[in-house]
Amino acid sequence: MHYFKRNIGDYHKKAGRLTMLEHGAYTLLLDACYDRERFPTMEEAIDWCWARNKEEIDAVELVLRKFFDLIDGRYVQLRIQDEIDAYHAISLKNKEIAANREAAKRTKRAPSVNEPAPNQEPLTINQEPIDQEHTSQATTDDLFPKFWALYPRKQDKAKAQKAWTRLKVTEDLFALIVKGLSMQVVSADWLKDSGKYVPLPTTWLNGKRWEDEVKVVSNVHPFPSKSRHTELDQIDHAANLEVNADGSYRI
Repeated sequence: MHYFKRNIGDYHKKAGRLTMLEHGAYTLLLDACYDRERFPTMEEAIDWCWARNKEEIDAVELVLRKFFDLIDGRYVQLRIQDEIDAYHAISLKNKEIAANREAAKRTKRAPSVNEPAPNQEPLTINQEPIDQEHTSQATTDDLFPKFWALYPRKQDKAKAQKAWTRLKVTEDLFALIVKGLSMQVVSADWLKDSGKYVPLPTTWLNGKRWEDEVKVVSNVHPFPSKSRHTELDQIDHAANLEVNADGSYRI
């Protein structure tokens, strides 16, 4: 996202008391968040602002504390996230309009029933990527409910689904997402204060947060793949035992 609307009056109402150095830090952070479409850690924010000395670093830290919320190790501003989500929603809608327009043009150019069919081989070749695209979209849509069932913070489902669609999730990517999520749901940041710091699902998806490295709480385990208390009827309980004459078993 390479542009955003800036309300000068609103900005100065909230940030008018900042020093010149702090104004510079805030402006650089706004530009960086919109351009990268994600939010920084403290170290990333200092790097994004090219802060070199103590005064510049102090300015960055003050802006983060005053205008951003620390969520799961990153400094998030909900207004920025809402504008990024709205930007992507408009972009997605424009793509749908363009695709529908192109489909209408193809239908209009299609030969009538009585016209002789041209060479059929190119048609077969052209159809392959269309089928693959439809298959990919079906996979993405089918996997979202599974993700939503696993994600602990059920908020803004429509926005989350739009973010999911933009990712074009395949089976392989879904496996990576679930693996990352299974570690984060038992991380210290997500468990403290009854899950207060669990990020919005849209923020988590847009930031590709399943790639983050997290510290798991030692006494809590990720999603289990299978319970050891199931399928007991399929276990050979007589394995490695010797049979007595009366039909009983001994070790």
